[in-house]
Amino acid sequence: MSKINKSLIGWILGGLAGLAIFIAFFYHAYPIASVDLRLSKEDALKRAAIFVEDKGFDLAGFNHTVIFHSDYYASAYLQKTQGIKKSNELIAQGIPVWFWRIRWFKELEKEGFVVDVDPSSGKILKFFHSLLEDAKGETLRFNEALNIAKAQMESAAKDLRQYELKESGTIEQKNRTDHYFVWERKGFKIKEATLRVDVDIYGNGLGRYREYLKVPEEFYRSLSQETSRGAVLAMVSRILIFLFTIAGIIIIIVQRTQLQFYWKMGLVFACIVVFTEIISFFNSIPLAWSFYPDTMSKFVFLAAHFGNSLQIALLYGCMIFAYGVLGEGFSRQIWKTKTPLIDAALSKDVSFGRGATVCVVGYSVAFIFLGYVTIFYLVGTRFFNIWMPPDTEYSNILGTAMPFLFPFTIAISAAALEEFTFRLFAIPFFKRILRYSWPAVLIPAIVWAFGHTHYEIFPNYVRGIELTLFGILLGIVFLKYGLESVIIAHFVIDAVLAGLPLLRSQRPYYFLSGIAVVAFAFLPVFIFLIVARRKSFLAKSR
Repeated sequence: MSKINKSLIGWILGGLAGLAIFIAFFYHAYPIASVDLRLSKEDALKRAAIFVEDKGFDLAGFNHTVIFHSDYYASAYLQKTQGIKKSNELIAQGIPVWFWRIRWFKELEKEGFVVDVDPSSGKILKFFHSLLEDAKGETLRFNEALNIAKAQMESAAKDLRQYELKESGTIEQKNRTDHYFVWERKGFKIKEATLRVDVDIYGNGLGRYREYLKVPEEFYRSLSQETSRGAVLAMVSRILIFLFTIAGIIIIIVQRTQLQFYWKMGLVFACIVVFTEIISFFNSIPLAWSFYPDTMSKFVFLAAHFGNSLQIALLYGCMIFAYGVLGEGFSRQIWKTKTPLIDAALSKDVSFGRGATVCVVGYSVAFIFLGYVTIFYLVGTRFFNIWMPPDTEYSNILGTAMPFLFPFTIAISAAALEEFTFRLFAIPFFKRILRYSWPAVLIPAIVWAFGHTHYEIFPNYVRGIELTLFGILLGIVFLKYGLESVIIAHFVIDAVLAGLPLLRSQRPYYFLSGIAVVAFAFLPVFIFLIVARRKSFLAKSR
């Protein structure tokens, strides 16, 4: 057996082991595993609409939007105090964390409605009626308002004997009287957190209803401090890569006669990313409406949102183009090429063995990472006090127009931008300056890893440690197999992790969307097979 075959078999076995670990222990390592999606977006909308109309409100003329969201602080507190496995069990038992959020609004009008619906049971977790402070209403006595609030509790299947009235009060508005009531579940505590229900009566009607886990005030402050430390580390990482880029440009200016630059690959990848970012904008419009300010016209809001998205898309495109040109120039000077599959495709010399090696290594590295990160957080959360709230950005895949597109666009942009920056550009840059390969791999890995510390995994430096180790592996793979393998690995990782909520859903549409995400993850293989088949066809026709 050849050395290459032995090496590939090792990668395959490592990838299979990583994938098996990921599948077997996923529930114990990831907060997102607590999502129990039995209710579709459409079903949640219907239940919410019925609830609002049953309270005597007319939804005619209102626009609506639906997103998937979470109670961030409640989830963070559970992860911090209970660990991932216990937190997932508590959420499954009914602690309100995940929900569909439905919003009804009108252009340039204050009045609107927000309803949160449990995705598992269909229970209403929150209702809020926004209206002007001087809106007209009744002036009820305290006991009259209390009776209305109790009736709401009973309609929500709350046994008042199990709850204690903790807070109450009256607010005199200009044209009505509002009352608020806060009940707490007796004998229920998770550390210092309690289960509470808020009911506000505006005039003689329901103004707000909310079931939630009441988190201690000290936790909010400590979480804010930890988050700010992670943001500082990420900012330092961005400053360093900016300085590296300036240094690279200076080298090019000084040695411009000694370097050759190839701009086509960078331009192609830049155009792909800009295109996918624009697709992502249109796909995420339903999410954008959830944050629409009622003081702005809908046209201005949408135009501003598109303008911001376009700026980001063009910025990403320019960065990929610049790092592609710089990185390829440095790589060709040192190693002749670090894009073997792309070079082979351009020269129409795509051998099956060469392409298979690149793809197999890329997918194996991706699966190894999934297994590695599962073990990392499984051990870390159990023995080293590592904790993390769920990532609602990824869970918001469920609120997009076409959920199967979200992982694809996220994965394409992240894989291209980060691998062009930290592997294609940074590694040959440091190789030129420091002469040795090991610091050229290590330094970009550290800078890349600590650029992710703004992600909410605590302590913040843990994310840097986790990704530094993996960044070193990516650097080694880049040196041995080229850019395509690390791009494939990065693409597959992000596509799989972003698409997990879909595969866990019991709804056929979401589950099939998850299958589509899996298909997207194999897109590099499909492209390679098409190119290889075309080459074979052309060879036979000659």
